[in-house]
Amino acid sequence: MDHFLHLVEDKMAPVASWMGQNKILSAMQKGFMTTLPLIFVGAVFMIIANPPVTAEMIQSGGFASIFAGWYNFATSNKLTILIPYNMTMGLLGPTVAFSIAYYLAGDYKMKGVTSGLTSLIVFLLVASPANYTTLADESVALMMNCSYLGAQGLFTAIVVAISTVLITRFCNEKNITIRLPKVCPPALTDSFSTIVPMLINIALFFAINLLIGHFLEGQTLPMVIEALLAAPLAAVDSVPGTLLLCAFILLLWCCGVHGQMVTMAVTTPIVTAAFASNAALVAAGDAPVFHPIFMTLAISFIGGTGNTFGLCLLSCFRAKSQQLKAFGKATIVPSSFRLSEPALFGAPIMFNPILMIPFLLAGLIVAICYWLVCTAGLVTSPYLLISGTYPIFVSLFVYCLDWRCIVFLLVMIVVTTLIWYPFFKVYDNSLLKNEQAMIAQEPETVHPEKEEELEYAAR
Repeated sequence: MDHFLHLVEDKMAPVASWMGQNKILSAMQKGFMTTLPLIFVGAVFMIIANPPVTAEMIQSGGFASIFAGWYNFATSNKLTILIPYNMTMGLLGPTVAFSIAYYLAGDYKMKGVTSGLTSLIVFLLVASPANYTTLADESVALMMNCSYLGAQGLFTAIVVAISTVLITRFCNEKNITIRLPKVCPPALTDSFSTIVPMLINIALFFAINLLIGHFLEGQTLPMVIEALLAAPLAAVDSVPGTLLLCAFILLLWCCGVHGQMVTMAVTTPIVTAAFASNAALVAAGDAPVFHPIFMTLAISFIGGTGNTFGLCLLSCFRAKSQQLKAFGKATIVPSSFRLSEPALFGAPIMFNPILMIPFLLAGLIVAICYWLVCTAGLVTSPYLLISGTYPIFVSLFVYCLDWRCIVFLLVMIVVTTLIWYPFFKVYDNSLLKNEQAMIAQEPETVHPEKEEELEYAAR
């Protein structure tokens, strides 16, 4: 294990250091980490809106019946409860667009706020342009499509943030700005200097969106990006094809893109048909069969996408660095409810070569193991398509109502934790060294009482 830890540290640390020094990748990491408050608050309301039981489980009595009050309250008020979720995690796109541009502009010694605002406006322009719509009562309303304001629009947010900052930087370097006399106040000078770059950014992306809408009727830039990302996923109706799909989803998350949202158009019809086919078999008295597409479910059984529960568990109880200790305490509850965004944005896993490897391995290994145990008849294949943010052990059980899946999940928790451990250890040690170096650089502070004693001794 020590040899493996040194190997990981020797190979991954230089890559991590390079990625940390790269201005664009560093800005992307900081930008995603800025969204953590939104993600945590949104996760709380998502959990409240989705009790860990179903109506059938409550009606059957037993332990599940204690959740009846919560279930009835959540069912009656779900849309209201989800308003804070929609206004936090539902606005990840604009937040990321602003944050990445803000940090990237700072690295280039540019004005962060104006760069962030430019990126935000351009993102809204291409992802959710406001249009006048005639309602049923013939009144006209100005409305925005919110589909790409959440996780689904993250890749567009990244593209817009980086592009707008680079365009603004080019304008500044080539003096394509409005320059006021030096006697003018700095605030006024800064405001006028951003007008031309902002105009160029808005006009350029607006023209791109118009051209896309002209040649591809009803399409926008985010739709085109999503279609291009999903294009390679046509052949997934096999174990190798689904494994490639799982790897693709996980890789997208490593780049800050919601993999499931990108692939949803391809996977949803196949998943729905597979569940419907198995439900018909069970209704006829036959055993359900395993469809390869079910492996895409397994990459998020244990702590959400990438099966990150092991990382949160290790961080909560085994971390030595203050950063990972705080990370573990903050993410252990959302992770137990299979919400992986806090772990992905908080560690962070994205653009972190040390943690990206176990993220991919933990997702793919659980998917392969799930295929093996289902095809061997050790666990019943899923046949009940029930959506919701259920805790780890409930999530798989509601798909198949087979208690053996709990044993499977317990084994997978151990396996994934072992997968995470060496990489967690290397990352924790790296953070600990950085924290100790920062403490060593801080000037030593002297307590007032101690300072009086030293002055008295000097006299």
